[in-house]
Amino acid sequence: MRKNSKNEIGITLIALVITMIVLLILGVTIAALSGDNGILTKASEAREQTEIAVETEAIGLAYNGVMADNNGTGVSAGELQDELRSNGYKNATALDNEDGTITVTFETGNAYKVDTNGNVSEYIDIADYIKVGDYVNYNPTISDKNGTQVESNKLTYTSPTGSGTEHGNGYTSSEIGGGQKFTATANTKWRVLNIENGKIQLISENVIKTDVGSDFVMSGAVGYLYAERELNEICKIYGYGYGADTSQVTQYNYGGPLEENLTGQITGSGARSIRIDDINNIVGIYEDKDGIIKFSDGTVVHPTYGVTTKPETNVYYPTISTSTGKSNEAGVKNLKYTNYAYNNERIGDSEIQSILCNGRYWVASRCISSDSSSSSFKVFRAYTYGVYSHDLCSGNDSLLSESSFTDYSVRPVVTIESNAINIQAGYNEQTGWNLN
Repeated sequence: MRKNSKNEIGITLIALVITMIVLLILGVTIAALSGDNGILTKASEAREQTEIAVETEAIGLAYNGVMADNNGTGVSAGELQDELRSNGYKNATALDNEDGTITVTFETGNAYKVDTNGNVSEYIDIADYIKVGDYVNYNPTISDKNGTQVESNKLTYTSPTGSGTEHGNGYTSSEIGGGQKFTATANTKWRVLNIENGKIQLISENVIKTDVGSDFVMSGAVGYLYAERELNEICKIYGYGYGADTSQVTQYNYGGPLEENLTGQITGSGARSIRIDDINNIVGIYEDKDGIIKFSDGTVVHPTYGVTTKPETNVYYPTISTSTGKSNEAGVKNLKYTNYAYNNERIGDSEIQSILCNGRYWVASRCISSDSSSSSFKVFRAYTYGVYSHDLCSGNDSLLSESSFTDYSVRPVVTIESNAINIQAGYNEQTGWNLN
């Protein structure tokens, strides 16, 4: 008995020593991998340096190529951009600077300055300068740095009442013709909403109302069917200004639950309406593999999201197949539940919260809630207290009832190229960042 006890103690001590050695090895390994001088950090830095070296060489080759084609007479930003894109850098952009240099930006977000001799310098990480919440002196009515006015027809849009078979907002206003007119002006202030992949997203500081100072009204089935289109059509008028990335393509959905997936798109403008995914990405909300919407900490936003509900009876629904936008009979069930909400406390950053929760405005994204006897067809909206939704129509087994909402405006988002910002001039407390 005593002999076995001694053996067990010996084995236990050996196991303890081995465990301590393993832990020490793990600690050394983790330290070697992480930290400012860790292997992973060094690998990341090496990758970035390689990326910069490759891009610098690409600019040099492109510059020399254009110079050779021009017999040494010089290189313009447009020519340099075309040459880079023909060499495989499809999303590279180049802009002339007032000092005669050219700023080149790659899809990676890296930016470089090229002087008149072809020397490449000043690697710029735009995020080191521009911050979320900064003001940018963007003017949607000016098409270039010489002050050329954008064509007047691009700066205005009148959202019509419409019908189920033709786009519109479903509401007849007191304005001439019953539509709701918006005109882009130079006095709108813009703030940085997001910086990603060398692109800067601006959002209007305040909500934008119609030309007569009214909120944008959407009503009933027609309003629901075309909500995303109308909001984006309104906001696109702000995307033709100097610096705007007019290569952006804005896609939207329209139609009712029984229509096939109907999509449209807006091209040629750098602006669109804010969408629910814009806000969710900033807040840290995501959809998991099971289709459940969650916050970044794993908390469920709405447990029913993504679940197909099964009403006991068919319900009336919005549709583009009738002029009223309302179905002639009940005929839809098993609708996917896509509605959810969260309050402003979930927007942790106070600067972001002050931007996103400023005013009352529509969000160009639709959703549906459904239970055992009815379904509501909604549009997301945001205001002081957070993100919620309003139902524009609701169906049961006997009718589709309609509602109008009159106290929400619009918020355009403009994407501009990072190399349009005059980093060298610095941040101006009066006007914000100026453009090159």
